[in-house]
Amino acid sequence: MTPLFGLLNKKSEGVSLKRSESRPDTSPKMIPISEASALVREIEIGNVGDLCNDLNPLREAVVKSLKTVEKITFNLERDRIKIEEAKFEPIVENSKNTVIACLRRELSVDVPLPTSFDEAVKFKDRVGSLTSRFMEVSESHKRVFNVFIKKYSGKLADEFERLSSLSRNVDSVLSLFDQDRKSLLECTDHIGMLSSKIMSLKEAEIHIQNIRNEIINLEKELQEVNSRIRSYEASTEFREATRINEEIIRVEHEQLEAQKQMHDLFSPTTRAFTKYSYGVSKEIIGRLKVLAEQPWHIFAESELTPYFDILREIRKALIEGKIVLKDGSKTARHIDDLIQTLPSIKNEFLDRQRYLSTLYHQRDGDFVKHSSELSNEKKSITRRLEDLKLALSRLEDQIEEKRRQVNDLRNKSESYLFKTTGKNFQLMW
Repeated sequence: MTPLFGLLNKKSEGVSLKRSESRPDTSPKMIPISEASALVREIEIGNVGDLCNDLNPLREAVVKSLKTVEKITFNLERDRIKIEEAKFEPIVENSKNTVIACLRRELSVDVPLPTSFDEAVKFKDRVGSLTSRFMEVSESHKRVFNVFIKKYSGKLADEFERLSSLSRNVDSVLSLFDQDRKSLLECTDHIGMLSSKIMSLKEAEIHIQNIRNEIINLEKELQEVNSRIRSYEASTEFREATRINEEIIRVEHEQLEAQKQMHDLFSPTTRAFTKYSYGVSKEIIGRLKVLAEQPWHIFAESELTPYFDILREIRKALIEGKIVLKDGSKTARHIDDLIQTLPSIKNEFLDRQRYLSTLYHQRDGDFVKHSSELSNEKKSITRRLEDLKLALSRLEDQIEEKRRQVNDLRNKSESYLFKTTGKNFQLMW
């Protein structure tokens, strides 16, 4: 960058920066995390106070220099510049007025004493802005000032150089502070993350304990349900209900087997039924369908005569050759056997059905319902226990990972505390 009015070559003014040094104390001290946070905050406040104290003489020097610039500007504004050649008067006068207007505009902004880090940054930016603006205006008008206004050129150059040097010193102070502050911020961040992780860990531990308590309560409920089931199963009513249910299951199975056997009995006649169905009424077709698919349903009717008539007609057609089958005579004999055996089969079906009805009537509906409710309650508790134990296992794995993260953050936080304070702390919670 071009020197102010071609004269900014002087050595920067120096300001000594305080760097506190402490001998590390290696003996560990147990402190709560909240106390560590307060300690770091206290150090930060102290460091900001030191920063402001370091900037105070620089700020006073800046204010002093600006007052000098203001005085020079005042004198420059009042002074009438003598120009030997009239043709240069407008140029010189315009340059003079422009520089005066710029200086007054910059001088109108106050430069307060910083009392916080943000204000310190604003102070640095303000001094930097002043320096940059003064450099710009000096660069724009240096030829006119160096030729026609030499009296003020040197004075302004001295102050601009002084301000430039002060700006560099302010930048240096803030740069050193930022280096120290970086470690402090990392310490603050890690302590904050540690606090959050510990809170998360405690919440997880509470959640796990709640699950364990719920498991204990459910296991007690399961024991109570099992006790009620054992008491229930030991009763005479339960044994009788069990006997009836088992008998119902047995008889129902017999009924199904009988239905299957009856279906097999009519299976050899189905081809004859199909050929006989051509040209007959819908009623007969319906009865043929029952005989072919669900023949036991014929026993629900009061008389078997309509079905016997159909079977006899089919038998007659087979014998007379009206229905032609490869084994027609055999099918005719089979129909004879069916007609002979159906009455006894019907009696067996009806006896079995009446017996089932009696068993259904004897079965205690409330007792069966109670038994089902106990069984469902046991299943529900068992499923809930399985789900909770699985969730507990997963949470225990997660909480171990959280503990590992907490220990890692604690170690890092303690390391940053040592770098920040020079003392050995052990964090606790």
